[in-house]
Amino acid sequence: MVSHSCVGMNETILNTFAEVAVTLAGFSGVAVVFRLRGAQSWSPTELRFLWLLIGDSFLVLFFALVPFPLAIANWSDDALWGICNALLGSWFIVGDVLALRGERRDRIAQQLITVPVITPILYVMSIGALAMGIALWLSALDLLVARGQAAYVLGLIALLAFAAVEFLFFIGLLSRQGRDQ
Repeated sequence: MVSHSCVGMNETILNTFAEVAVTLAGFSGVAVVFRLRGAQSWSPTELRFLWLLIGDSFLVLFFALVPFPLAIANWSDDALWGICNALLGSWFIVGDVLALRGERRDRIAQQLITVPVITPILYVMSIGALAMGIALWLSALDLLVARGQAAYVLGLIALLAFAAVEFLFFIGLLSRQGRDQ
């Protein structure tokens, strides 16, 4: 039985995110299986997107589960959502910086691979990730954005959207590869 501190937490929403994240991580395995060549012949961009896809999927799972032990430990709602929003906000900022560094490295090495429509969407989402990280931190500090579960759930949706678009990147590569053959 979950403690009273969980009363303000919508467990169904978090469990749904966890299930979707695991499913998406499974789909990333499908992307790997459908690749016709071994991982050693993947471009740096393809490997980066594979890591981002799997990482974002598992991070949604991780972040969907983080509130539970805090609630079981009877943390107040303010403390629980403050730390959860700060953690997720930190990931958005750090993850965005890491992804942009990888992109820059591939561009400098002239090894960048793009997929029409998907790559521009990812650029826009990258700006959104920074904004989401800042909004989550503002929520954690209870400044301009109300502290609570709403910002956290929106962050999980955004992280799930990243994983979905990263998956679409591979679908785009596969369809382009099919046309080129």
